Amino acid sequence: MNGPVRVFLTILGIAGAAAAVLLLLVLPLRRRAEEDRAVILERREQLVKLERVAQRINQCQTEIKRLEEALAFFEGRLPQQREMDVILRDVWRIAESKSLTPRAVRTGPLEVAARYNSQPITMNLEGRFTSLYEFLLGLERMPRITKVRQMQITKIPKTEGMVQVDLLVDIFFEKKQ
Repeated sequence: MNGPVRVFLTILGIAGAAAAVLLLLVLPLRRRAEEDRAVILERREQLVKLERVAQRINQCQTEIKRLEEALAFFEGRLPQQREMDVILRDVWRIAESKSLTPRAVRTGPLEVAARYNSQPITMNLEGRFTSLYEFLLGLERMPRITKVRQMQITKIPKTEGMVQVDLLVDIFFEKKQ
């Protein structure tokens, strides 16, 4: 073999070795790097989604805590059933302190709900209209949850500013466990 053929074969051998390195090492490593990049991007997307879910969970936990506090507040305002006579006395006192004359106070049948009960009270009051307004404000300021379900106001004839009121008030209280 003479010089130029030997150089040509050497160059051909080096090119073959370079092609083999390219095909056997570089291209598989490149494909694997691209696959790894794709996996990394997919996992980053999953991580972003998980972070959003974690943020929503934290928001939900905060909202649950707020609602539990609100529930505890309202349950604290629910009297025990055994306190009903005290509440009736308080309502009667409010009416008398506002110069209303209680004509009748009757309790209706107990109404049962999931976490509380309510006791409807029918009241018949008489007095000045301004006193009625002050009585309703007094009911609203009671430390217990009350609701005026129905109210009928009738003007007393021949007496200016005097009214007769029929009220249906619900007093809510804690359900016995």
